[in-house]
Amino acid sequence: MTCVAIVIAVGAVLVLMGARKIKARQETARAALALLEAELEHRREVIPELVRAAVAADLDRASINQLVGARSWSSVVRENDFDLPRRASAENTLSAALYEVIWSAPGATWEFRRPADELDTIEQRIVGAVRVYNTHADALVRLSRSPLTALSARLAGVEAPDLFVDSVALDAVRTRVPA
Repeated sequence: MTCVAIVIAVGAVLVLMGARKIKARQETARAALALLEAELEHRREVIPELVRAAVAADLDRASINQLVGARSWSSVVRENDFDLPRRASAENTLSAALYEVIWSAPGATWEFRRPADELDTIEQRIVGAVRVYNTHADALVRLSRSPLTALSARLAGVEAPDLFVDSVALDAVRTRVPA
């Protein structure tokens, strides 16, 4: 009788420990996603300044129009709460269009280089934020599917989150977005 009680107590402790671990990982993943969202929003705010400078520098209008269209598409996808893989696809398209404009003007004026350099730094922070989020989300997925913690995840009501990964083939990212 006491052996059964000990086994039940140990099992309950393990389930509670698993639930705490899963909840902590879930909070970390939420914080990482909030960081990613903040960086994506910061990029959306700086792009119009780059567009104005690119127009003033008389850069390729097709590239500028693609950037404006990609930014609009990214905003539509975000505002309509699409799933993370679709949002990642829209954000990757925006990044590709952004770099097409930035790389088209290697000797541009300071008015162009300043927002271009700022956006390059933001892009690097976005890449880091995506890595951090995907690392924590993947760990949460593994915890929710592990035989040792799956019961804890179900009891805590934790669902495995989507990763922020582009579901479109990489060569399709470079296609032009209608303006």
